[in-house]
Amino acid sequence: MKHLGKRIGVVLTVAAALFCCMLTAFAEGEQPRIVLKESGVQNQYILRLDQFSSKFESVQFQIVIDGQVEKPEEVWTDDSADHFQLINAEQSEGKTVLTVYIDQLRPIANSGSRELATLTFSQAIPASGFSPGSEMIALDEHQEKTVFSNPKLIVSAIQTGGGNTGSGGGSSTSGGSWLEGENDSDDSPSYTSTSTRTSLSWEDVSGRLTQSGGQKTLTIRVREGEVISRDIFLQAAKEKALLKLNYGDFIWIFDTSKGVSIPANRLFFDFSIETIRYKNLSAAVENTDLVQFEISYSGSLPCNATLSYLAGESAAEKTLHLSYYNEKEATLEFRESAKASADGMITFSLTHASKYVISTKNMWETTQKDELTHLAASGTVGGAGAAAGTGTQVVSGGNQTAANVTVLPEDQVEEREHIVNDGQDTGGGEEQSAAGEESGETITAPETVEAAVSQPEKSDNGNRFNSILVLCLIVAAAALVAIGFKLYAGRRR
Repeated sequence: MKHLGKRIGVVLTVAAALFCCMLTAFAEGEQPRIVLKESGVQNQYILRLDQFSSKFESVQFQIVIDGQVEKPEEVWTDDSADHFQLINAEQSEGKTVLTVYIDQLRPIANSGSRELATLTFSQAIPASGFSPGSEMIALDEHQEKTVFSNPKLIVSAIQTGGGNTGSGGGSSTSGGSWLEGENDSDDSPSYTSTSTRTSLSWEDVSGRLTQSGGQKTLTIRVREGEVISRDIFLQAAKEKALLKLNYGDFIWIFDTSKGVSIPANRLFFDFSIETIRYKNLSAAVENTDLVQFEISYSGSLPCNATLSYLAGESAAEKTLHLSYYNEKEATLEFRESAKASADGMITFSLTHASKYVISTKNMWETTQKDELTHLAASGTVGGAGAAAGTGTQVVSGGNQTAANVTVLPEDQVEEREHIVNDGQDTGGGEEQSAAGEESGETITAPETVEAAVSQPEKSDNGNRFNSILVLCLIVAAAALVAIGFKLYAGRRR
């Protein structure tokens, strides 16, 4: 019996270890991330949320800063008067605690990731000076609460290192580096990865300036982790040169001949591009998207530019359509149509950097025709401007007039996919929105959040947790019964 007890103990230990590993992986996959990324403007960070479900319409979390600093000046990305958005700053035990409150009548992050605001501090704060609060509280449209313990915080900031920061604009010389956290322990609430980025200066690249037929061109091969300092644009403008930034799979060409517009406090630009993949963007263009991408820099470009993107062989010599993802309005807005080259390279004109989709289907032409049909049937005279009663705005893009395409929240797209797979079809998108507007409980002030903390937690994560727990217990029990039976049968022999 002693041997039997030992063997059962070993089995239980192994089962418990496997169970813990599964729970850890589950928790990591569901954990939202708070992101603070230096924007390129002096002492300014971009605050954003990643891996944040589109079902949430309210959220509260804290960011702790080492030392006593003044409350940052915040500029919200979505400044609608219908939203409640607030950052409180309190001093506690020699630290500054920023508490962020956001309450909206629609999803905060329509696609699970969203820039919230820019935070401009009165002094420089290193990446290591930030840490997250102990929890994040989120409410969905039904005011059901989810509490995330020890939320992850990603902080990235430029460190000048041995380089100098020039006066009269503050361009950063080469030798600077980016740091994302400083703790490589998985037990730390801070994000653990680190990376280094170098800020290229005019001195680094001026020797690459060439001239042909009276046109000057500065070509820079931009490596991974390199950013472009402001002085490169300023000096290129003095030369009236084309600034060509070659990243490999994509190429930027900036025409500086008519001058550049750069705020005095901007230090650098990060024009790198990240490929994204959101189901709701794919659904909006009926799964004809070839590429979804997000430009690291967000905002108006220093001057008119073209972006050449390698869309792949499947796009060769096809007409493709570029659309801008307006997260504030949850729409895709038509920008331009162009024909790809034989190798799949497509070139579009841009004046603004954000999130974009390249698709093979012209959804905006179709939407425009549907809109005009609707207006004719209702007796409404159509034209540029808002289409009465439809929620669709007719806008000008490129050489065509196009109606914006609605982008459903990511979670709604996943629910509809599940319903279609089950052979069912239900609506209710508008009803769900109305339910969110009529709800009485919202995160609107510190006392409201404190009251919410005392309520029983209602979490979708909890339901998933229970399912995983039951499954693991069943598997463990079956294993124990099988082993016990086998050991018993062996002893009878």
